[in-house]
Amino acid sequence: MYLSTRPCPRLVHNALLSWRMLCIWALALSLAGCGGGGGGAAAGGESSSVQATPAAVTATAQTSGIAVASRVNTDSAAKSLTLTVRAWGSLAANVGPMMEVRVEGVVISRIEVRAATPTDYTLNAPTLAPGAKVDVAFVNDEVVNGEDRNLFVAHISSGTTFIVPNEAGVVLDGGRGAAAYDGQNTMPGQEAMWGPGALRLTWPAANRFAAGPRAHDSARFLQHATFGATADEVARLGQRTFEEWIAEQMALPRQDDFFVSFIQSKYDRGTAYQPFGSKYDPDWVGQRFWAGAAMGQDQLRQRMTFALHKIFVTSQAEANLYQQARAYAAYLDTLNRHAFGNFRTLIEEVALSPAMAIYLSHIRNLKEDPATNRLPDENFARELMQLFTIGLHELNPDGSAKLNAQGKPIETYGNADVMALAKVFTGWSWGYDDAQLTEFNFRWGTPDVKTTGTGRVDIRRMKAYPGLASTSEKRLFAGKPNALVVPANTLPAESVRMALDTLFNHANVGPFIGRQLIQQFVTSNPTPAYVARVAQTFSDNGRGVRGDLGAVLRAVLLDPEARTAPTSNSFGKLREPILRVTHWMRAFGASSASGMYQVTQDMAGLGQRPNQMPSVFSFFRPGYAPQGGALALGGLGSPEMQIIDESSIATWVNAMELMLREGMGWHGGNRDVIAVLHDEAALVATSPAALAERLNLLLFDGRMSQVMRKSLMDAMQGVPDWDAHRNTKRARVAIFVAMTSPEYLVQR
Repeated sequence: MYLSTRPCPRLVHNALLSWRMLCIWALALSLAGCGGGGGGAAAGGESSSVQATPAAVTATAQTSGIAVASRVNTDSAAKSLTLTVRAWGSLAANVGPMMEVRVEGVVISRIEVRAATPTDYTLNAPTLAPGAKVDVAFVNDEVVNGEDRNLFVAHISSGTTFIVPNEAGVVLDGGRGAAAYDGQNTMPGQEAMWGPGALRLTWPAANRFAAGPRAHDSARFLQHATFGATADEVARLGQRTFEEWIAEQMALPRQDDFFVSFIQSKYDRGTAYQPFGSKYDPDWVGQRFWAGAAMGQDQLRQRMTFALHKIFVTSQAEANLYQQARAYAAYLDTLNRHAFGNFRTLIEEVALSPAMAIYLSHIRNLKEDPATNRLPDENFARELMQLFTIGLHELNPDGSAKLNAQGKPIETYGNADVMALAKVFTGWSWGYDDAQLTEFNFRWGTPDVKTTGTGRVDIRRMKAYPGLASTSEKRLFAGKPNALVVPANTLPAESVRMALDTLFNHANVGPFIGRQLIQQFVTSNPTPAYVARVAQTFSDNGRGVRGDLGAVLRAVLLDPEARTAPTSNSFGKLREPILRVTHWMRAFGASSASGMYQVTQDMAGLGQRPNQMPSVFSFFRPGYAPQGGALALGGLGSPEMQIIDESSIATWVNAMELMLREGMGWHGGNRDVIAVLHDEAALVATSPAALAERLNLLLFDGRMSQVMRKSLMDAMQGVPDWDAHRNTKRARVAIFVAMTSPEYLVQR
């Protein structure tokens, strides 16, 4: 039940049901209505509720042969609060334990508890002010023919406030009748009442563990801008504005070889650690990603690099990149280096990256040959336009499609444009020293991975090889406002410059890229006005500069639609698997025993591993919506749902259980990445409600529903008091229920 050795079948079952609720959410267009899930009755057994009305109490008492005290308050006009006691019992002579609830010494309800598993008993109560005295008494303890009648209390709640019997300040006062309230025979509170007595407590202040609106806003901002909020970062952000935080992040020192330096440290160990060596592992690049995401101080830059990589896709799933870990690392360093730079510079660096050129096959791209009807490879040219800059159709500034006279979208380019642009990217290959730019090296040269320092050809930009680039005239976008003619015999570098300048200045780039960045950071379905504001920033950062990615990111994160509490059901996005795992790492302080974060293989069943995009379209397409569903019919998308299926649903539930019970990845014979949960266990020791509020802050940004809160409390109380490790296990089970719930999986 509490993630000690094996997952509780009921918990896993309820988590899977929660995911099915997620699919229902998608079909029902109800991002806001998916909460609660995560296991309702998961840890406690039954989820039924019994209403303790005065008539029912009297009837039950008479049936049980117990007189109802004359001080039972049946004045319904005075009762304005619903109090819930989650309890169960063991029967004797077919009579359950009688539970008497008093507020300020006045009995407000008596009810026979017949449930054998935790069940909610609801009753009317006076408004409970902080400091009010509340007692829950067991008044008919008895052993009959060897049957022992006992009462068990999991928690008492008003819907917003939860108190458990074993938290500080609750006492169990033993005795019958008045002796249960005399304070003479007391012990710390516990859920099991093996004899007559009363649990006695003082009602706490409302929201006693709540972090407050500012902390909740800070946590929500950090969910958008980082790989997951931490308690320390939420507190730090509370002392500055979001604008100041962004400025601080952008001013942090930049490590230009963040990825390459790690790969180089492996290569330096010798031939066995270099490509084709017995200990070579291309996933070193992925390990470096996890380290930066989990522990990096430059969270905004790392998060932007991750977002850009899903737009400017290269993938280690490509066989030709398998032995090119250092070149691939250099590509990620390029994205990292230009994350806050200018888009025009970035697309040139991307175009001339050998890793990108291997992936989209324009390295060693031969010029056309009319004699043999050979044509240049068009792969990169097509994706440069379709995916990296202007998209398929002309756009208005707000991202909506421009239409022709027939009401059809207007294509941005045609096949002639692809062919012309492909010629621009001929004659480029590995960036050897100028004296080595021979046709042999163009066709067959392979950089020496044993080189270090400036001699590492595999991390240099590509170079144009003399006489191997197309010298023909190239016409792009004929008949359009952005038409370009590259004259015959134009030098290769100049041809690239002219083509990229034309694409960069195309009116589509701002809304096309801006909308995707909004989707990556904030919401899958931004309004046209949101897109237009971000696109305007792309066009002019306020200082006359076009393509300032730092300004664009600032506009994405600080836009009123991003920072205002969402009211539309279409606002938000599914959390993709990588971001769920990084969130777990950061929120709960998971650390790597090896320092290498060897967890990538654990992600295989979730449909998303760093640097392993299945195609140039990334893990999911920005416009994806489940076919035939309400999202598609409503013109809305949910990109991340493209990698959601029955298998990944079950895998996430099982992975989450394993992450909490053991950890992730392997180092030697032990788990590599582990969240110890010391802080969370300490919160549980104070009160399970304290941990629930911490999860409300770090996982739900203060938007946890009362249904979810109750699910967490019920789950935690499913761990018995006698377990020596109960606080850690209660923390595990609460995080499990939270992070497998649709309410968590939909980032708002």
